[in-house]
Amino acid sequence: MQRSFLGPKIVLVTFLTLMGAFGLNLTAGQFFTPLNSAYGWDLTILSLAVSLNMITWGVFQPVMGRLIDRFGPKPVIAGSAALMGVAFILSATITEVWQFFIYYGLLTAIGFAGCGSMANSVLVSRWYVKKRAKMLSRSSMGMNIGQLALLPLTGLLIANTGFRSAFVVLGLLMLIVVVPMILAVVKNNPKDVEQMPDGDSASVFTTVNSASLSEALRSREFWIATLGFASCGFTLYLVTMHLPNFSVDLGGGESLGGQLLGIAAMTSAISMWLTGQLSRTFGKKNLLVGLYIIRLLAFIWLAISPGIWQLYVFAVVYGASSMPIIPLVTGIIGDKFGKNAMGSILGFSWFIHQVFAALGVFLGGYLRSITGDYTSAFWMGAILLTFGAIITVFLRDYQVSSNDKTVVQSN
Repeated sequence: MQRSFLGPKIVLVTFLTLMGAFGLNLTAGQFFTPLNSAYGWDLTILSLAVSLNMITWGVFQPVMGRLIDRFGPKPVIAGSAALMGVAFILSATITEVWQFFIYYGLLTAIGFAGCGSMANSVLVSRWYVKKRAKMLSRSSMGMNIGQLALLPLTGLLIANTGFRSAFVVLGLLMLIVVVPMILAVVKNNPKDVEQMPDGDSASVFTTVNSASLSEALRSREFWIATLGFASCGFTLYLVTMHLPNFSVDLGGGESLGGQLLGIAAMTSAISMWLTGQLSRTFGKKNLLVGLYIIRLLAFIWLAISPGIWQLYVFAVVYGASSMPIIPLVTGIIGDKFGKNAMGSILGFSWFIHQVFAALGVFLGGYLRSITGDYTSAFWMGAILLTFGAIITVFLRDYQVSSNDKTVVQSN
């Protein structure tokens, strides 16, 4: 009896993995206030620890990419998810600021590098070619649901049981739920279970030639996609890590930031599903330009209209343009360069993304400390998004023909 196509289960597991990985890694902002209250660690120091997380994550993206290309996604994703869980449990023991830097800034980041978007995108791309954009969008919705579920949960745990219990519960979610599911379900390639991408019975797919990392680094398309992606990194983490504190600046309660990030995550999940459905009709490049412009408008709104009710508007508009950018960029790079060295190529692109993410987190805290507000940081984000939208216009789009599964180029 022929085994049913494993692809849908792979997408489900990547969804749950991304839900846990992003949910944990993006909770750092929720711990700023209790750590400040307990130990007096100021915003600049805590922001620097998060920046270290961003840089470490970025530096280890190419490393994890090479490991994935060599050993396959399964062992890398499972081991990395376990490391995240252990790092969070260790974080429950912190009493000195250097421990927060080690457990969250380094260990959590290394784990996240191997079980975050890059690794799971490579896995899904091995199982789908014709439906790659749609399935990447579906699996990537885990990033949104992770924020929607785990950020408010973290706030509730901190408020009711303390920050140490919150670290333990979040770590156990990775160790008890996510890691066993990866080990039980995931296979590195369809051929490992005598299947073909997309569940097709045909033995041949005509695709673009797979490129090496060195070839990608010499490509105009790689650098256009990656530099646009850098503007995403700066603004994504500027908002995620500093919106809770900004909402307090405007007179909101400590729980408002988590609520706003939850609203953004819900809107992002809807947008993620829509972009997956529309990518074959409008093209990934056109959707990507549109999302950069929407996020640009959200940042301008935030810079010129500070107020509590304006934050709710921002959360909706920003959310629509937040996480959906990631599967679109991933899909464009996968379509262009193929799967053989996809881990290494995506890993380098994510490294650039994370350098700018670290800058966004640190400059947000630094500019807030020296100016007293976040206005200059928001305008800086708007400028970078303008650059990202303009440069992405010159990107070529590669799509899989619905007739013959051949990758074709569109302008």
